[in-house]
Amino acid sequence: MDRRLSAVQVGIVGVGYWGPNLVRTLSDIQDVQLAAVSDLRPGRLDFISKRYPRINTTTNFRDIVSNEAIDAVVIATPPQTHHELALAALRAGKHVLIEKPLATSVEQAEEIVELAERLNRSVVVGHLFLYAAAVVRARNLLNEGALGTLYYVSAVRTNVGPPGAIVDALWDLAPHDISIIHNVMQSEPEDVVAFGCSFTHKHLAETVFLVLRFGDGRIAHIHVGWLTPNKTRLLRMVCSGGELVYNDMEPVQKLQLYAPGADNRVTQGCTSAALGYSSGGIWSPPLENTEPLRMECLDFINSIRTGETPVSNGYSGLAVVRVLEKASRSLASGGRSVWQAMASAELSEVIP
Repeated sequence: MDRRLSAVQVGIVGVGYWGPNLVRTLSDIQDVQLAAVSDLRPGRLDFISKRYPRINTTTNFRDIVSNEAIDAVVIATPPQTHHELALAALRAGKHVLIEKPLATSVEQAEEIVELAERLNRSVVVGHLFLYAAAVVRARNLLNEGALGTLYYVSAVRTNVGPPGAIVDALWDLAPHDISIIHNVMQSEPEDVVAFGCSFTHKHLAETVFLVLRFGDGRIAHIHVGWLTPNKTRLLRMVCSGGELVYNDMEPVQKLQLYAPGADNRVTQGCTSAALGYSSGGIWSPPLENTEPLRMECLDFINSIRTGETPVSNGYSGLAVVRVLEKASRSLASGGRSVWQAMASAELSEVIP
């Protein structure tokens, strides 16, 4: 049967916090048939059944993986389960969409990506903001050279922490901004430094400051945290020709471009006018009215039908896990950079 002419059969594993959004979105996409959902908690399955009575439910994810009619599996479960579930789905011949992060270690992420490559299966990682209209427009403006050279990026992502957290604020929140920074920088950092602290939790860092240093001298800074009731989603891209500010909390004008200002202080010996500088103009580029999650799911389905590489593919997901793992090591060592740690290890081998 020609896959391009038949509906793509999809199963979803995990319908807790985010899973229902995937159920809603995939159910609304033409030529996609949501065949089944799985969750260990019968109450979550009841929640789905009342809203989507035609979807089959099960408490055993293997019922989905072993179903030969299902083409793709969406994994929306806790991060520590991603590796096992993804490998099971891939070995059963399924394409896979995995919520962020791809895995909890580089080794696990590499295994997922390598298996998908070997079996020619598509892997999409749920780095949702890569599909946000503001990020897509910002990336296009940078690629077109409209703002000159991108110097550095600064991001803040804070909110009230999740109840019963099993990963720290770094792994919970930073994947979003790391994925965006990789996307606009078009490269991975060579060095990572992270500082963090906790005030109410015994074991998990609740606020983290992360610095990424790239090989060409550019840097990026990320602040993530759970301790503020003020939800913030702000990312600044400072360039030689101005600044792009992406504020996802703005209802309409999420992306703003700040032009270079006027500054006559450099001519202080040549004028009798008052010296000073002023801000430049502000422009809010028009954005497409699209839902990021829908665009992500459409990209996944398109990759299955055409074989095209999705935007948030397995390799980009692996790159994010590399940074998270380096940041975790830096965090555990009190803020030492990865380079410093490597240098110390090498030095200890040659100095008795």
